[in-house]
Amino acid sequence: MSRQKKIQLENGTILFLGAAAFILLAASLFPSSAMSQKVRSYLEMNRMVERAFAVMLLVLSTQLMKRKRTAWEMTMAVLTLSLLRGLEEIIHTGLEARSLFLLVQAAVFFILLWSRKDFCCPASKKSVEQAVGFILLSLLGVAVNAAITRHYINLALGKGTVSFVESLAAGVGMLFGIGGEFPGGEFAEHLEQLMFLFSWGCILAGAVHIFRPWMEYPGKTASDLQHARTLLNLYSQNPCSYLTLEDDKILYFGKQVDGVIPYGIVGDTVVVNGDPVCKDEDFPKLLDEFKEFCLKSAHKLFILSVTDHYLDEYKKQGFGTVKCGEEARFKLADYEISGKKGAKMRMNINHAKKAGIDVYEYKILEKRNAALEVEFNRITDEWLEGKKSSMLKFTMGTLGLDDPMDRRYFYAVDESGSMVAYIVFVPFLGKNGYMADMTRHGKKAPGGVMELIMYEAFQVFKEEGVEYASLGVAPLAGLKEENASLMEKLLEFVYEHLNQCYGFKDLYRAKEKYSPTVWEPSYYAYLPKIPSPDMFYAVVKIQNPQGILDFFQTVKFPKFWDHGQKKQETEAKKDHE
Repeated sequence: MSRQKKIQLENGTILFLGAAAFILLAASLFPSSAMSQKVRSYLEMNRMVERAFAVMLLVLSTQLMKRKRTAWEMTMAVLTLSLLRGLEEIIHTGLEARSLFLLVQAAVFFILLWSRKDFCCPASKKSVEQAVGFILLSLLGVAVNAAITRHYINLALGKGTVSFVESLAAGVGMLFGIGGEFPGGEFAEHLEQLMFLFSWGCILAGAVHIFRPWMEYPGKTASDLQHARTLLNLYSQNPCSYLTLEDDKILYFGKQVDGVIPYGIVGDTVVVNGDPVCKDEDFPKLLDEFKEFCLKSAHKLFILSVTDHYLDEYKKQGFGTVKCGEEARFKLADYEISGKKGAKMRMNINHAKKAGIDVYEYKILEKRNAALEVEFNRITDEWLEGKKSSMLKFTMGTLGLDDPMDRRYFYAVDESGSMVAYIVFVPFLGKNGYMADMTRHGKKAPGGVMELIMYEAFQVFKEEGVEYASLGVAPLAGLKEENASLMEKLLEFVYEHLNQCYGFKDLYRAKEKYSPTVWEPSYYAYLPKIPSPDMFYAVVKIQNPQGILDFFQTVKFPKFWDHGQKKQETEAKKDHE
């Protein structure tokens, strides 16, 4: 059988299993139907167990589609138990209807057994440990139920008439809806139901955890970082690519071609910052190789801040793409602040100069200055004190004074010689461009100081023959297009209505005031082509480990009593007039 036909057979079997689970779930929701009566009479389950078992099968079928080994093992265990139970009943009853049902189960069992090597995606070790914890909790629920069973039956029938083993068997029967009623009254019945829900909840939670895929986390050596740095200085066309060298990135090096991809993992989503870095002619192979690397481990893929340089290749390889913002880019040969367009920039620069601000470059590779580095850290601390949410990671660099590599440091001092602000630049386009990665100011920084540092740094770059500078991407800016896709409309809605959570518009205006010579489009690229909500959650989580709620700390919700007070004040003002 060809590989393609084998995969089709596997998928058909998995879909059949999912359909059977759906039918079982539907039957449990309509207990009076003939279908429900037949299902329950065969499986000997009550409705609660039917639903729990159906949900379990649905989860298994979705995970089997991702070729997860743990899902295969659990499915084979369930089918084995069901087949043994069915054979036993056929031997004793010989019912033909059940024989047909047994044959279908056997077919599913042997197809999955035959294709066992294809289910090769292992589970995460940490997830397995968490799953075991939930399973143990479910067993605790069974034990508690056994104790309750023993207690009330002993009370009803006489002390010592029921052993703990018999009670434990009754507890397991409770888990699968098997067994009759026992004396104990309404209180005992409620306790049994509570233990039932607790046990099945733990089992399902354990299943969710154990299905989390495993991916190898290769360590980074000094030679790996140097190799990545060399690739960046040779081939990086994306301004954010230099962040590949930050400690929060895992590095994937190409096996067939020489290239590097920086990524992180949240749940079962791999998040990449910027385009893969390699020769242009090697990009299709490197992207395809990394895509297969993610798919084989059942991970989804989300690439941030993609430029239009390789956009067609992403689409060709089946990625979904959507514009996610615009990058403020400067062609230094054409950049000037004269005329009406640069009036605000000139005004801010003049304000900083009148305040006695001077700008210098800290050439750290030539000679380190411990006192100056203390000032850099002080400015960072003062800047953090003014933030209401956590500092972003993954898409933002670090100060990196202990290992500066190719970073450039420009800082401003006041008349007393005290540092008031700094900007850290990182290279792209083989050091033919520099991006402002970190912009920090202290409490005593006068207006216009960041504009002055930026302008002076641009002049230095221009004198060195550097062609481009960048302020990075303004997220979700410039999305208003006539033929916008549903995804673009969703991102535009976030840009327009969720500015209290994250200052999208403020960030765009902050970059716009520097008068970029061009706004370059930036994109998201993702696989599967239709992204799921957990993929967007991964994008947020990897940048802010505190999660989405951290952004809502800055939201000021309207106070209805304030609104009423303002209304009274307005009416009083009208009466006064």
